[in-house]
Amino acid sequence: MAASILFFLFLLAGIVTATTTDSNIRLPSNAGETDGKQVKSRPWECCDNIEKSMFLIYPPRWRCNDEVKQCAAACENCLQLVPGEDVFVCDDWYPTTNPGPVCTPRPWGDCCDKAFCTRSLPPICHCMDKVESCAAACKECDMVESSEPPRFICRDHFTGEPGPKCA
Repeated sequence: MAASILFFLFLLAGIVTATTTDSNIRLPSNAGETDGKQVKSRPWECCDNIEKSMFLIYPPRWRCNDEVKQCAAACENCLQLVPGEDVFVCDDWYPTTNPGPVCTPRPWGDCCDKAFCTRSLPPICHCMDKVESCAAACKECDMVESSEPPRFICRDHFTGEPGPKCA
């Protein structure tokens, strides 16, 4: 009986010491920090030629392969492609579920409800939304037959994600 009581006390002592001593309360404002360290910001502001790492990890790692005249300030590994020329690529891999916006505007505008994309990486998409007027970036704007009031569809293709839904 005494052995079982001693065993129970040792077990209880182990549970008490195994609990965390971190009494800090995490607030939403701490979301960008991990153990007091600030998480670095995305090393590009926008990217048209985004590459996803082949490793199946979460969050996925992304790299922007856009050729720019100057890397963003957050880029830690800026490579000059041709010596003596102002052509650079940020070689940073950034872990995120949202790699950020594209630089080139989508021809149909900021959003699309009926996007059709290939399964390639990056995908090639087109938007079949019927709109009052095509966006300024649209080069091939067709009027929908027998639509009242007149509606239009942008027939341009876009290499990259189609963007958010409008509705």
